[in-house]
Amino acid sequence: MVDQWGMPILDPIRFHGTLSNGDADVSVGFAAGIDDDGNLTLALDPITPGSAATPFVPRDRPLDDQSTLGLTGISEDGSWRFASETFHLYRWSYPEDRVEIEGSCGHAELSRDVRSDHNDMRAWFFRKLATIHGIERKTPLGRLVFTGYRENADQEPRAVLAIHADGSESQGWWDQSERFLIHLERVLSLACDVYLVPIYEQRVRAGVMTLRVVQRGRTSSPYMAPFDLLYMWQIFDCAVRSFKERPEAIERLDPAIRWMTAPVAYRESRLINAMSALESIIARSGLPGLFVDDPAAFHELKKRVRKFLKADPDAPSAMGGKVDELNRRSLRDKLDILLESRGIRTADLPAGWLAAITNARNVIVHTGVAPDQGPADARLLDHIVWAREIVTRIILDAIGFEGQYQSWLHRSEYLSYPGCRPMSEIAAEQASASAKRSDADQ
Repeated sequence: MVDQWGMPILDPIRFHGTLSNGDADVSVGFAAGIDDDGNLTLALDPITPGSAATPFVPRDRPLDDQSTLGLTGISEDGSWRFASETFHLYRWSYPEDRVEIEGSCGHAELSRDVRSDHNDMRAWFFRKLATIHGIERKTPLGRLVFTGYRENADQEPRAVLAIHADGSESQGWWDQSERFLIHLERVLSLACDVYLVPIYEQRVRAGVMTLRVVQRGRTSSPYMAPFDLLYMWQIFDCAVRSFKERPEAIERLDPAIRWMTAPVAYRESRLINAMSALESIIARSGLPGLFVDDPAAFHELKKRVRKFLKADPDAPSAMGGKVDELNRRSLRDKLDILLESRGIRTADLPAGWLAAITNARNVIVHTGVAPDQGPADARLLDHIVWAREIVTRIILDAIGFEGQYQSWLHRSEYLSYPGCRPMSEIAAEQASASAKRSDADQ
């Protein structure tokens, strides 16, 4: 393996192995490695004679379904093993008496033996996650490490979350360590405004080191991250602590985090995503449901309202079809209940913010463009910021965060949560108090 920026993660290794499809198999030579973006590199030797490739390569059947194949191998020096059940072809040709094929794997594992006394460990490597300070914490599962000093335009998976066990562990430890890393990646996805998925995994178990590579697309860049890499340790500590204290809260929030961090094609999508995140939180909050009154109790009132509308000649004829919606709680009502029950501060948001973003979202959904208000894009940007700010505060409350975060509502100023006061204001108060104590001591 190579651990230098801009260099392959694993230089290509020569393997001799088998390509299989059901009951058919053929011997193949191939080279496999991992490039600097964390992608599997794979090059197969031509299959000779060409007739040996018949069970694997379609001939003049472009509309046939292409099945996934098995590919296994041992390196020429016997130290590395390769295995995948997801190999698929995307190009083939028949020059002379051989078949040349190209393909890839949805996921693959490369493994080799290590010292038998090597402690078990699991490490996940990510794109677009970074921290200035390498972070290390002692946890019940072992030593937890978070490092990653790059967050640039490149796609290199240079951030790592790793659990180092104290020895050789049982299956229970492996199951729990996976749940722990999933929990961490969800919280850190909110923190860096990119939904994190591991590009490859490195693990050591029972004296075997395995690299599991998963085929991933490119990762989008952060948009309005509520935490930057300088202060990532605060949200990281909260993520570690909340795994023990409130893991179910993070699981419920996962759809909202996915909405907030989803890649977008145009700016209006950012507002739609933030509002969808807000509605997901409300729907999964356990607070009063969709209806103001029991639907059965509302049935009699609904009949009387429809009778009244039919008797009134001035009532629009289509109004009767809207009566069922009278029993539905409005988004504002549900959000007010949520914010009040959790004591989430909203005084610094502008008056009418919820009505404004709800109206803008509805216009975008029905017309595809933002409402024409104010200078070009300025109002849309405000709506995006307001929606994302309230979602961020609700999530921070749900995971029990206390500390500073980056508020785009205040033009990227740092606020102290849960009070949502500017850190500069708190620092000034602390300096003043310190000066008074010094004067009193003199």
